[in-house]
Amino acid sequence: FLTVSRLSPYKKIDIVIEAFNKLELPLVVIGEGKKIKYYRKIAGKNVKILGWQSEEKLEEYYKNARAFIFPTEDDFGLTMVEAMNYGVPVIAYKGGGAKEIVEEGKTGEFFDAQTVEVLADGVRRFVENEKKYDKNYIIERASYFSKEKFKKNFKEFIDRVINFQ
Repeated sequence: FLTVSRLSPYKKIDIVIEAFNKLELPLVVIGEGKKIKYYRKIAGKNVKILGWQSEEKLEEYYKNARAFIFPTEDDFGLTMVEAMNYGVPVIAYKGGGAKEIVEEGKTGEFFDAQTVEVLADGVRRFVENEKKYDKNYIIERASYFSKEKFKKNFKEFIDRVINFQ
């Protein structure tokens, strides 16, 4: 399991670490920030807090992730799409951009509260349903959020606006 984030309090990485401590499942945390020492202190033996990683290393972690954990409420959540580009399902807090990106049961699972217990339950649901996720479908869904798709849609929108006048 993998999470990639700035290590700041509002990103809720502490609940991810605590949930995985309880579940005793392997977790890799990549990112840097002022909470890194604290997160290393609370991490169990199954949790690796790696800090900043190069693009090449990050790509390897994405490729080998069982699922990507996204515990925060962001407007978009680029790291979810990055994980999905590798066919990795996302376990996300059901808020913000995650509701637009993740298709429950197809590209990942949601959890409804930013608490250790509710996140752990979301991870358990994922583990129970893990075999039903289609890596190719997840990659296809991620392409919906690509730069090329954005440019194409934006250009079509501008053309419609200009032609409307």
